Amino acid sequence: MREQGGKRETIKQQAIRLFAERGVDAVSVRDIAAACDMKAPNLYAHFASKEALVHDLFHEGYGEYGALLAHAAAGPDPFRVRLGRMMREICRLHDTDTDRFRFLVMTQHGYLASVARDDRNPVEVICRAVAAAMDSGEIPRRDPDLMALAIIGILVQPATGRLYGRLTGDLTEREDELIAMAWRALS
Repeated sequence: MREQGGKRETIKQQAIRLFAERGVDAVSVRDIAAACDMKAPNLYAHFASKEALVHDLFHEGYGEYGALLAHAAAGPDPFRVRLGRMMREICRLHDTDTDRFRFLVMTQHGYLASVARDDRNPVEVICRAVAAAMDSGEIPRRDPDLMALAIIGILVQPATGRLYGRLTGDLTEREDELIAMAWRALS
């Protein structure tokens, strides 16, 4: 059983790498199997289809990122401090978990509608934090979803630009500037 879990993890790691490099549509089950040193039919013992693999990878990765953001958003600190922690965490994930970050950005439009609005949803975590900051008077009251999505755009668009070569360097090198932009947008 342990070996199967190990092979399943290898499949997931190789699939994320290949999807990030080439895009989901350009990667076949045969490509993933070859990267895992196995035959394509054996991959189906672990995942029913490539679509099932992509679904699992998206929901698992998105949920893990949401849990990390929820942790960064937690605590009694002022919202400005928690906002900085959340944005630094996103920049860190972009720079250190590049393949998964790229995969999530590339596939998000096909899966976001099926993601639960809970504490493991990064968008929901940010929306709730912004709404709570408005309720406590830390930032002006406006449409909390609109403002949270603007903050996400301040992060995701540079990340997308970085992934496609429009920007160079790590996002962590720009995190202070991104945090300042977000704070200006909110206040």
